[in-house]
Amino acid sequence: MLANRCASRRWHWRVALWIESIKVEGGLLHGFDQCFSRKLNVLIGARGTGKSSVIELIRFCLGARSYTPENEQHSTEHALGVLGDGKVTIVLSDGKQRFEVSRTAQDTEVEDGDRFEPPFVFSQAEIESIGLQSQSRLRLVDGFLAGRPAPPTSATSSRIRSLTGEIRTLLAEVDNIDERTAELPKLQSTLATLKAQAKAQTSVHKEIEGFRKSLNELTPPLASARVRAESIERVVDSFTEWLEEVDAAVDRHPLFEPWPTQAGTADELADLRKRERTAYSRIRTGIEELNAIAEELRKKLAAAQGQRTGFENRTRDVRQKIEEKQKGASAIDKQIGDITQRVSVLTSLVELRKQRTARITSLEEQRAKLLAQNDGARQELTKDRGKITKQLNVDLGPAVRLTVLPYSQRLAYVSALNAALRGSGLRYAELADRIAETYSPVEIAQLAEARDTDTIAADLEITDERAARLCDALRGDAGGALFTTIVEDDIQIALMDGTDYKEIDFLSMGQRCTVVQRCASCCSGDRRPLVSGQQHDQCSCFADSQADRCRHRFARHSRGT
Repeated sequence: MLANRCASRRWHWRVALWIESIKVEGGLLHGFDQCFSRKLNVLIGARGTGKSSVIELIRFCLGARSYTPENEQHSTEHALGVLGDGKVTIVLSDGKQRFEVSRTAQDTEVEDGDRFEPPFVFSQAEIESIGLQSQSRLRLVDGFLAGRPAPPTSATSSRIRSLTGEIRTLLAEVDNIDERTAELPKLQSTLATLKAQAKAQTSVHKEIEGFRKSLNELTPPLASARVRAESIERVVDSFTEWLEEVDAAVDRHPLFEPWPTQAGTADELADLRKRERTAYSRIRTGIEELNAIAEELRKKLAAAQGQRTGFENRTRDVRQKIEEKQKGASAIDKQIGDITQRVSVLTSLVELRKQRTARITSLEEQRAKLLAQNDGARQELTKDRGKITKQLNVDLGPAVRLTVLPYSQRLAYVSALNAALRGSGLRYAELADRIAETYSPVEIAQLAEARDTDTIAADLEITDERAARLCDALRGDAGGALFTTIVEDDIQIALMDGTDYKEIDFLSMGQRCTVVQRCASCCSGDRRPLVSGQQHDQCSCFADSQADRCRHRFARHSRGT
């Protein structure tokens, strides 16, 4: 069945249209050519005569979405199987102008899809099961919004993931620095003790004192040389690894295939080919410059390593001379030299940690702004859904009642938690559900990043040890996905049964079909065509829905609304 309804207003730049006719050339329905009225149209035929195929061709040609996940692929495959190598053409009209929309199996996008809102299309299977699935109920309500609502994170989720990845990398580096510098206080204490012992020796020959003075003079530049060499080496390693990845990515760049002579026109991509070659040349020039930088870095590293080796050799010579004079004093001097160098290196890491921590703070501030934008967009979407359900309740009440349950679909959230906790050694099945009930995805991800084990242990009623393991698991790459995990709203639908309401899960199939049909055909703001596949014993439900819609419209206009 197809209900054509003219729009009472325009949605942004799109013009609301109705389906005037459909024509199929080629494929299983070759020669099918049918005109429709602007009101209610009914296709009647025996099983296998192509009624459902016409519905799926309308859905395919005009880009209408499916309302159940399992029907998404089935609908496309059905339409492509019927169409074959043919073409379906639909004529749309707004009462004043007419234009055609055509599509073949090879077309990846809908022709002129930005000029109109797709119709509501329901297969028989969708009508029977749509009310039982949270995602499908949400799609039904979202269909009444102006345009197809995008997830609130679609514009910024890529940036959030990028920031989170950099933050997680820096956090891992900070953890490594903390582990390496944990012995710094102990080394500093040992160094002070050794220096006191060296100073207390009175039987050391003056010659040894001269050697020790030389050794003391060599120790600071040797420590500095080692710090410089290690710092440059870290830069060389990270820069070289990144440059190899960039070079490999550029080598895999796609080539423009030759323009086919069968196209019958001059090469329409000639200008783009020229621009592509110029851009690629610039990229290669940039890579050559980067390679030159890498070579300079390697030279600087070799120079720093050579300087360090020179100081080490000179220090070794002085120590050997000291050892010849007094082995005991030499041992202390060697310990002082070794520990001094270790303390210098670790002190430089402490400074590096401060830089990394400052960078983490800056990235977290950027991410917080993006998360706030997403949260605001998400709340607006929930408000819009509330407006839709409110209008539907006006049109359908009191027989049908719809309620928005904000942030109630936690399945994707729990799945993301399970993926992050898998392999952690925690019994995560029950724990994931408890986390989802206690925190939003962003909240638990931020607590894990901060390693706030006290808060987590108290809120989830788990031990500190389990909280620490939970933080470690969620600080991985899989845990970072929590920042862009969406907890969707749910739509509760109920039908009046006597004086009480019965939830849709407890309705019969016929009652569910009635509720869904009435919801789809009764929204005051949207008058898109409605296409539905129904069994003969459910056709009266559809007709009643259309009659109810007309009565509601008449009642509103008679009140001057």
